[in-house]
Amino acid sequence: MSSMAKNITAFAATLGVTALAKKTIDAIWKAGSRGKEPPTDPADPDIALQEAVLFAILSGAAISVARLFIARRLAKSERREHRVEAATGKG
Repeated sequence: MSSMAKNITAFAATLGVTALAKKTIDAIWKAGSRGKEPPTDPADPDIALQEAVLFAILSGAAISVARLFIARRLAKSERREHRVEAATGKG
């Protein structure tokens, strides 16, 4: 796979997993707060500081972990591709 195709794949996967993580965090937030909507802008002064900090920590951690899984999966595919190329002598 070409470098550009790998970059596009990584970008698309990251966007997808980030969107999924956000939906998951929003659902967890609603369940944990008994139906309260998650903050759309944690920097808004009308949102309690504790609520804004908790939401920032939860969403940041979830997105970071999701991106970590994508990066590891892509790295694993890359290593597998290199091993196949080395074994077949096409590298």
